[in-house]
Amino acid sequence: MLTVLDASLPDELLSLLLDAPTLEMYPEEFLVQFPPAVRSYLLAWHLIFDTYSKASFKLQNDYSDSLKKQNFVEPFLNFMFDVLGHSAGHELNLDKEGFTRDFIRSYDVEIANTEAEERNMHWLLLHLLFLTLKHIPGLFRTWFLDCRDKQTKNSLKPWLVKYFSPLIISDALDEVIDWAEKQEGPTDDEKELLVKVSRAAREVTAGYEVDEEVASMVIRVPPAFPLETCEVVGIKRVAVSEKKWQAWLLSTQGVIKFGVRLYFQGSCWAKN
Repeated sequence: MLTVLDASLPDELLSLLLDAPTLEMYPEEFLVQFPPAVRSYLLAWHLIFDTYSKASFKLQNDYSDSLKKQNFVEPFLNFMFDVLGHSAGHELNLDKEGFTRDFIRSYDVEIANTEAEERNMHWLLLHLLFLTLKHIPGLFRTWFLDCRDKQTKNSLKPWLVKYFSPLIISDALDEVIDWAEKQEGPTDDEKELLVKVSRAAREVTAGYEVDEEVASMVIRVPPAFPLETCEVVGIKRVAVSEKKWQAWLLSTQGVIKFGVRLYFQGSCWAKN
């Protein structure tokens, strides 16, 4: 029997996360100069997320497990939202500072190094937050739920909904569309999994033909995604018991809750 081993991020890379910076370590007048140690720490996270972008689902889950077990995410996010002003109730105004969606989606080291040091740091933090929400949404959600700083939580949610959630939702729906288009056609004894995406409603509908009828369920993406999890609703049950149908819905909800991409369970449902 073949044993599947758990993977882990390289120890050399994880070692760069051991000494997470804090505001106590770096007074404001020093922090705005974007100290080399802070820069190295944040760029190490950038490398980690670059690794995620090239990894399979299994590897991504293994990487997340290693980050969780060694508690690397909490100090990273605490520092991020201290610097971005959420813990003080003065969150960075991205419109005023000219940080457009393009800045959030990408970070160019060469261009950033021509900016003022504090702006460079803010740009990198904003992009890292985007990558956090994209690659480890489950770990981010856990951090948010466990966060005891009410000031941070109260200022963070509407800020995320305004600047980040629309980007994450758009990318997630794009992935569903891309996945659906790449699926091979059904064989003679199979039925096609029907997938429809509504951007306006933020919904993904999956249907599967059974006895000339279509069993279907819909995944509804909340405005605060991925801070809030998607809702899975059964639209039409066909040729299965109510118990099994509810089990499918619950399993789909469970997969999404733990941060797996929206389309994953759809493929499993079709095979079941």
